[in-house]
Amino acid sequence: MPLKPLFPAILLALVMSAFIGVLAAGRGSGAAMALACALFVAQVGFSIMRVNAPFWQLGSGALEDDLAIACVWNNAVLAALIYAWGATAMFAIYSLSGLTWRHWWQYGAGMSLFAAGILIYAQMLSTGRTTLHPRALHILVAVTVLQGIATAASFVFLITSGKLYSLRDDWASSYVFLAGSLILMILSIVATLSYRNIGRAKVTASNG
Repeated sequence: MPLKPLFPAILLALVMSAFIGVLAAGRGSGAAMALACALFVAQVGFSIMRVNAPFWQLGSGALEDDLAIACVWNNAVLAALIYAWGATAMFAIYSLSGLTWRHWWQYGAGMSLFAAGILIYAQMLSTGRTTLHPRALHILVAVTVLQGIATAASFVFLITSGKLYSLRDDWASSYVFLAGSLILMILSIVATLSYRNIGRAKVTASNG
């Protein structure tokens, strides 16, 4: 399924998640903050499955180059939206809730830059490219796997470090980081499966 029809639901979840996050931070409620993050994670998780499912069972010669590029574009934009959500949540929570933390703007700005960079990459994919070279696909798989490992390590660290139960002012950011790590980890795993299947389908088609 194309990603574009899912944009309205994802953007609504992003806005609602940030709004609930502001209220949760203002009240110091970890449960409400978890709910705010879960709202976005659930919607994006659903979108990840919808756009990648068609690439999990590919037969010989069943894949056109434009579909392979569309798969990479979809996952790149989803990654950008995840970073954009993280930036939005950081800016909203620490600007509007009364909660203060001196490093919030650095992390928010960093996630904004990541989102912008990925969107530029997605734009490059969508214009002027007619095929996905096997070497480029191999590099993409390697980068995606590395992203999955990094986000998994971050997820485990946040769970085991006790930051989610801290009374320090960065407690709200820990929920945002945890949710972002979780959904990026899911995206990395699912996208890697899709890219590997695309690679196998292209090899089978070329040998056939």
